[in-house]
Amino acid sequence: MKRCYKCGCEKGFEFFGKNRSKSDGLATECKDCKREQDREYAKKNAEKARQRASDWYYNNRNKEEFITVSKQRLKDWRSRNLDKHAAKENKRRALKLQAMPKWLSEEQLKAIATEYALSKWCSEVMGTKYHVDHIVPLNGKKVCGLHVPWNLQVIPAKENIIKGNRYVG
Repeated sequence: MKRCYKCGCEKGFEFFGKNRSKSDGLATECKDCKREQDREYAKKNAEKARQRASDWYYNNRNKEEFITVSKQRLKDWRSRNLDKHAAKENKRRALKLQAMPKWLSEEQLKAIATEYALSKWCSEVMGTKYHVDHIVPLNGKKVCGLHVPWNLQVIPAKENIIKGNRYVG
């Protein structure tokens, strides 16, 4: 047991973060107090905290380790939250169906199918995974696009994952 110097509560060692500079190897404040302290700092220094997070992301986003960890984290989340994942996929499918206009001609429907075939072909030939990406996302924060041939592009999966559900224009 250890006493937190901030709240004064006595808690088990698992409630304290690591700090190798301390004699017992643990931080002096509990994780809850530290979390609260970090929230207050982030509120007072919102722009600085946002800039630091943004800098870290842009410096690390293309590193294989970052991508591998991100994929593993997503895979773990899916396995723990099958119901939420299914709801998200069903919502996406419904949005995609509603984002596909009924006025599309046969040639345009074939062009959409061609994009997916091209993605598969690129994956096989290049040896890396390729995705069909919506240039304007189907359900973006600022703008919503349609599932039409001129809104589709074949890009490497790595770029598509980095882009996420954002419009980059």
